[in-house]
Amino acid sequence: MQPALSEHSIASSFRALDSMASAQAKTATAAPKPANTAVGSSVYKQNSLGQEGLRAAVRSAWAGLGAGFLHTLSGPDHLAALTPLTIGRSNIKATLMGALWGFGHSIGQLILGLLMVLLKDRFTSLVPALTKYGATTVGLTLLVIGVAGLYETLTEGAEVADEAQPALAGAGVCGSAAAVPSSSSTAPAEIKVTSNLSTLFTGIVFGLQPDALFVIVPALALPTKAAATAYILMFVFGTVAAMGSYTAFIGATSSTLQKNYSGLCSRLSGIASSVAIAVGLTVLAAGWGIRLPFGFGQ
Repeated sequence: MQPALSEHSIASSFRALDSMASAQAKTATAAPKPANTAVGSSVYKQNSLGQEGLRAAVRSAWAGLGAGFLHTLSGPDHLAALTPLTIGRSNIKATLMGALWGFGHSIGQLILGLLMVLLKDRFTSLVPALTKYGATTVGLTLLVIGVAGLYETLTEGAEVADEAQPALAGAGVCGSAAAVPSSSSTAPAEIKVTSNLSTLFTGIVFGLQPDALFVIVPALALPTKAAATAYILMFVFGTVAAMGSYTAFIGATSSTLQKNYSGLCSRLSGIASSVAIAVGLTVLAAGWGIRLPFGFGQ
């Protein structure tokens, strides 16, 4: 019986060893799986989040570009301010002027948006004052541009047309660059710098309006900082590109027409200046709550 018991014991031992080995093998193979699965799942989630963040940034960039174009070209005050300044200018000079104005406009919007973020709840109480006095500033600027353009159009004779000076950021420069008397060699550079600064400052003034929230509020609502940054940067680019394209079109068209129709440039400048005055008066009325016919100023 002893040999049989020994064989039985050995067989039991082998079965036990096999069971232990099998259990250890299962444990060895099964234990790492949750860790590997967790790591793989984490990597997958990170990749998914990265791809989703990139897609969100791209979508936000396109949205900012479109918003910049539409916001800029849909503002009659924007177009009225720049049209008298670019009639008769060369394509390049008109483009640069519009782009500079658009950049200043974006600076003004970002300044106001930054104030909104910093002041938070207190900013709400400032909106009525910003609307009123901002509209006043914009309206007065339009009046200055329009009156200066009309003055140059009315006083500019055929023999002194090339000597007309820009009144505000080159207003009423009909068919000529900012020509100056030859007695001062530094005058052209000084007038160019003054004209550029005036254009930039005018854009900033027009940007300090409550519609600057159109830039910041969507950016604050976006899911990631990258998406918000992409939206703001492309909004600025869209604004600059829109105004540069518009002024390039006005400058090129008026210059071409001037070659075929003598004196047409002065007439166009006078019309654009009159429109600037009309829009300026409308903006002033809207800012001060004055009701005008056909719903203007409400």
